[in-house]
Amino acid sequence: MSARVLLAIVRARLYAQRRVIFYSCAAAFVAGLFEPAGIAAPLFLCSLLGIAIALAQSPGLHPHLDWCEQSAPLFGRHLARAKALVPCLAASLAVLVFACGEALRAAPNVTPTLAVALVAVVATTLTALSATIRRGWSRVLYIGLAALISGAAFALVTTAHSVAAEIGFCVLVAFVAVRQFGEALGRYDPI
Repeated sequence: MSARVLLAIVRARLYAQRRVIFYSCAAAFVAGLFEPAGIAAPLFLCSLLGIAIALAQSPGLHPHLDWCEQSAPLFGRHLARAKALVPCLAASLAVLVFACGEALRAAPNVTPTLAVALVAVVATTLTALSATIRRGWSRVLYIGLAALISGAAFALVTTAHSVAAEIGFCVLVAFVAVRQFGEALGRYDPI
């Protein structure tokens, strides 16, 4: 897949979801201004926002984009990467906006909190993305799995006191999640 195709899909999806992204960032900013110091609020709130943004990628919510993507000569894994980039960018933006809110109120440890929350939010968002092409209990299972990944990342940081283990866990989960989403799209939409 060429960079032009990737950028076209990302730009079209970002434009279609501009309101969801704006409201997510506004909620993250307000929470960053008023939440108590710690890793819990940015990790769980931004993970929840990432799940919501990922679910906004569901087929049928933007039929004109779905038709364009289905008519393009793309393999499932290429389309998965392009569709995965949008919620990851939006959720990462929400984390950055949250950190800006924390920085404005002069909260301590903004940078480590930003790093820990950012990798956890991306892993959670990519896992929730697999729920967009499923229905019923399997959809609920993927959403629950995304929430569980967020909780595991929090436990690794707070209980195990290992930021490196949390980052490694989240990178591994993100890699597996995007691969699984690509394989699922290839199975449901073979070209």
